[in-house]
Amino acid sequence: MTLEEFRDIDHRGRADDPALFSLSSPDRRAEVVDIAGVENVLKLSLPQSYRSFLMEFGGGSYGLTTIFSADQNSEWYLPTKQSVASQYLPRDLLAFSDDFAGGLYVLNVINGKAEDRVFYWNQDGGLVPTKFGNVFEFVARNAYEPA
Repeated sequence: MTLEEFRDIDHRGRADDPALFSLSSPDRRAEVVDIAGVENVLKLSLPQSYRSFLMEFGGGSYGLTTIFSADQNSEWYLPTKQSVASQYLPRDLLAFSDDFAGGLYVLNVINGKAEDRVFYWNQDGGLVPTKFGNVFEFVARNAYEPA
């Protein structure tokens, strides 16, 4: 899914259920310097879909889901969330969303680059592929519709 396709979904989702986004506000939109700071701390590069989402929409609470953020002042700050997750998460995975039940949505990291494909990880079942090809597809499914 592209940024343009996601913008259309977001526009429709907000029009169909305006109250959904009035319950909480997302974090501020990331700037290039914020993304660079996150990548520097994590020592990896984020995939374009994740970068674009953070720069266009912010992170944190987003509809019915959360997306780890590039906002240093956020409780959803990606490096902080990854630091906590790294205590039990395999090294080659980058957490970008929490399911609030002990599982994480993650991206595979190969040679210092996080890849677009979304996986689900929990301690009981390990790593499981999802149908989401990138962060936009994940958010499109999880932000606007109850699971």
